[in-house]
Amino acid sequence: MRGLVNETQIEQWIERHKTELLEDIAGLVGIPSVAIYDPSSSYPFGEKCAEAIQYILDLGQRYGLQTFNREYYCAEISMGDETKRSVGIWGHIDVVPAGEGWIYPPFSCTHKDSFLIGRGVQDNKGGVIAVLYALRFIKELGIPLNYQIQHIIGSGEEIGMFDAAYYRKHYDAPDFNIVADSGFPVCYGEKGMLSVTLSCDITDCSILRIQGGVASNSVPGYAELIVRRDEAAVAKLSLLPSHIQYSQTEEEITLFAVGKSGHAAFPEGTSNAIAILFEPLLNSAWFEGSTHKQLEKIYNICKNYDGRALGIQCEDELSGALTCVGTLLDGRDGRLALELNIRYPIQQSSKVALQQLQESGFTVTNVHDSQPNYYNPDTPEVKCLMQVFQVVTGEQVKPFVMGGGTYARKLPHAVGYGPGLTTDLSSLDLPPGHGQIHGPDEVQSIPNLITALKIYIVALLELNEL
Repeated sequence: MRGLVNETQIEQWIERHKTELLEDIAGLVGIPSVAIYDPSSSYPFGEKCAEAIQYILDLGQRYGLQTFNREYYCAEISMGDETKRSVGIWGHIDVVPAGEGWIYPPFSCTHKDSFLIGRGVQDNKGGVIAVLYALRFIKELGIPLNYQIQHIIGSGEEIGMFDAAYYRKHYDAPDFNIVADSGFPVCYGEKGMLSVTLSCDITDCSILRIQGGVASNSVPGYAELIVRRDEAAVAKLSLLPSHIQYSQTEEEITLFAVGKSGHAAFPEGTSNAIAILFEPLLNSAWFEGSTHKQLEKIYNICKNYDGRALGIQCEDELSGALTCVGTLLDGRDGRLALELNIRYPIQQSSKVALQQLQESGFTVTNVHDSQPNYYNPDTPEVKCLMQVFQVVTGEQVKPFVMGGGTYARKLPHAVGYGPGLTTDLSSLDLPPGHGQIHGPDEVQSIPNLITALKIYIVALLELNEL
């Protein structure tokens, strides 16, 4: 910080503004900004995302910062010297759908003990407000900057990052980009992201509908199967284990299962509800012939997260193993479709996996490939960010790569930098699978967020010296 401010000044300022910080987060979480992309609309990601963008712009204006509405694709809040180098700090206000199984209201920010609970408190509304307050700190203390800070907040990150693509097409990207939608310390690489839809026919006419999952990048926490009600189907109900629930009318039987949802990039510890639903049906031979075989294939894909069911498992030393999650299942009118969310290693090619999928016996459509991201961790900027983290936290850790996908893969010279820190949620006594991003009862530790805010303030001041 080189004499501009000291640690005590930062901590005292944060303490004075802590209540406002939490209120601003709560106001943003209260907007159910689930994105739906329509580029022909004046609100390309829907009215609620536009409302959230406007909310952020209003906050920026309230705190005396320059604000720009980038056609509701992004909000931009800036300060500093526009004639010199620029540093972008990216976040997003859109969220995945709430999904099933919440204990707390998903779009009402609950303050419990030292935690916030609500959709987006972690991913990524808490981080967006923390970065905004870092800019506010510099503004209120009148600290001169010899570079420009551009806080760019998108509204379509969760559904393809068309917001970032739009920004890059119409506006100049900053010289160096920090994505505040990751974990600390520095994420300098991201696996490739491959999404495809596998389709097949199902010949059993008793199946009326199969459905699982709520978002293409979330492990399904709920799945259901609706079949015609007849004597044979009623008799099979007695064979179901207790964790498979059902309801029935005179014409239909609905079977449903609950899993443990979570982000598709980090499936360890989750349980795919599609696999949970299908396993007892396959074991009791609920269906026969080709339908049984196709459902068995779907089950094996959803049961295992390493792609072994499709022969695409692989790994590299830099980024680890491929992950493959069946995220959205839809079956009706004799046709079954499963969307896959695949994260492949940085040093691997998606062409190999695609070739294998083409030979899987499924029809492969809706192929979207986002190439891996890599930024040299030995650059001055990364070394600066690493040193700030180590000084503020006292932790001696190394930069990392991950399977998650952020704006970093859409930007030049980009790394991820917080606000994620290790959190112990045991005091909340949440059920298994609750509390994580993309899962029910998403949680943000307030002390962790305060630490992240301090890191961002110090980092922006240290980048001033490069």
